[in-house]
Amino acid sequence: MADDAGEGDIVLSAHDISVSFADKLILDRLSLDIRRGEILGFVGASGAGKSVLLRTILGLTRKQSGTIKLFGVDVEKADDAERLRIDMRLGVLFQHGALFSALTVLENVQVPMREYLDLPRKLMDELAMLKIELVGLP
Repeated sequence: MADDAGEGDIVLSAHDISVSFADKLILDRLSLDIRRGEILGFVGASGAGKSVLLRTILGLTRKQSGTIKLFGVDVEKADDAERLRIDMRLGVLFQHGALFSALTVLENVQVPMREYLDLPRKLMDELAMLKIELVGLP
């Protein structure tokens, strides 16, 4: 896997991305680079392609053309281990996402830890509490 991105390094590189559904072109050869430390917002009318772009970057929507690199790694060429390392560095909150209603806040925060890490329960509890405190929840 490519080295961790340093200050000013490109963490997301998307070039000539095209996405269409049936005969409707949604993204037409879109290109962008995002560097470490940059903050970027996508603004546009409903149906403009904001969610399609983000879903394509995450690999949830299939693109017809173009390349996407995350942290210097071409996501289409990444092996399973590289893809796992990339995925563990990403966080997504979908517009209509929800917590797991059957779980406590602590357990919801632990979901990615349980999915990707082999940690003792006590350590997961401590890490989850730290994350909860960092965002100001009691």
